[in-house]
Amino acid sequence: MLKLDFGEIRIEGMRYASLPLAKINLKDERFRTSYFFSLERLILSIEKAGLLSPPLVRQAEKGYILVSGWKRVLACRKMGLPSINVLVTEDQDDLRLFLASVHENLAVRELSLVEKAEVLRTLLKFGVPKNVLLKSYLPLLSLPTTGVHLDVLLCLSRAENPVKRFVGEKEVPLPVLQFLLRFTPVDQKLLLPLLLPLGQNKQKEILEDLWDINRRDNKPLRNILEEAGRRHVLGSPKLSPQQEAEKMRLGLKRIRHPQLSSREDQFNSARQRIRWPKEIAIHPSLNFEGEDITVSFRFKNEKEFKARLEQLQAMARKKEFPELLSR
Repeated sequence: MLKLDFGEIRIEGMRYASLPLAKINLKDERFRTSYFFSLERLILSIEKAGLLSPPLVRQAEKGYILVSGWKRVLACRKMGLPSINVLVTEDQDDLRLFLASVHENLAVRELSLVEKAEVLRTLLKFGVPKNVLLKSYLPLLSLPTTGVHLDVLLCLSRAENPVKRFVGEKEVPLPVLQFLLRFTPVDQKLLLPLLLPLGQNKQKEILEDLWDINRRDNKPLRNILEEAGRRHVLGSPKLSPQQEAEKMRLGLKRIRHPQLSSREDQFNSARQRIRWPKEIAIHPSLNFEGEDITVSFRFKNEKEFKARLEQLQAMARKKEFPELLSR
């Protein structure tokens, strides 16, 4: 059995060869970990400087299996090259070959979270026990050495391609990913268009709200989203993806925290009725848990400062002002 010692991964019996691209079997993806990428810059590099680093292939009964260099081979195929220079190995140990490929990649670039998930899945498939993944390979991939992180990444490796593409393109952090993967594949498809336009904090907020509402009310995700859309309406009937996602986020907040949303509505309504000046920010305490209200403004000179104070005094004289202070 191969010893999992990083210093002992050596491939013997390699030779350089010029190989027709048609002889490389790209249907055999046992060593592949990268799927979602652009080839434009690589193609430009090959056009200008040639293929400087040959891919590694293994001879099979029919043709050759690609061990490392998927992007390079796919770029060359897209360019229409008939053949390329490769390294051919006679080594038949899948695990040893894959480890060599992983180390080659780690030496030149940072792997994406999706690629790290694929690496862990492949190592597991090639017989590496979970405890070894946890102890030796999570640190190698610059990942926290916890069972939770390992399970989340293995779950990601089994996810459908749209989820993997989303995680890769949006650079989704582990906390957001963990929430997303709690949902079924069908629900994940519903969630992706909603999450795409948002930043990471709002993505996490939506997923947490949905998960809590789903567990509390035992409703299908589609029904919750439909209700959220009705709970909050933005001005224009034609909404951009960003506006639609924000509408859903606020609607979900109303469903999960109805009392808090009601108090926010009362506060905002009072602010509008007294025509609070936009130059002066006013915020209640977090979640209305305290009695404090914060007011802030900017000024460039003494004249602007006095003008803001006069505006505040005018607000305080309005008969509706006490409504801002009511709880």
